[in-house]
Amino acid sequence: MLRYTHFPVTRWYAVEVSGWDRTESFFVETCELEWKEESDKQVTLKRVINDNAVLLVRLLQFDESDRSDPVVCEAKWVRRTKGGLHQFRLNTVVPRRREQESSVAWPEPVMQAGEMPFAWEVERRNSAPK
Repeated sequence: MLRYTHFPVTRWYAVEVSGWDRTESFFVETCELEWKEESDKQVTLKRVINDNAVLLVRLLQFDESDRSDPVVCEAKWVRRTKGGLHQFRLNTVVPRRREQESSVAWPEPVMQAGEMPFAWEVERRNSAPK
């Protein structure tokens, strides 16, 4: 019986990383993104940033007319390299909806004299308790 061995694949991509460093100065740095197929994504930066800092990571492409959109990531410090650079693991940030936002009532529309309201506004006003 033959056994197949799966070797994890690591790919390297040129990226542009931007955000705020530890001194709260905005920076843009070009580096390589190490993408390990079965584990994580890491970048090595010259800048010192806070652990859990939010970064924008944009894939650099050969044809700048096909510019990619940045991805929002959270950086977790991994280690300092022998060369003095700072290595970070990246986790994609997923927006969360706060409870306050989901329970906010819609404001009443302001109407000018002689203006007709939309049908849903009339229904809501007629069904409201008086």
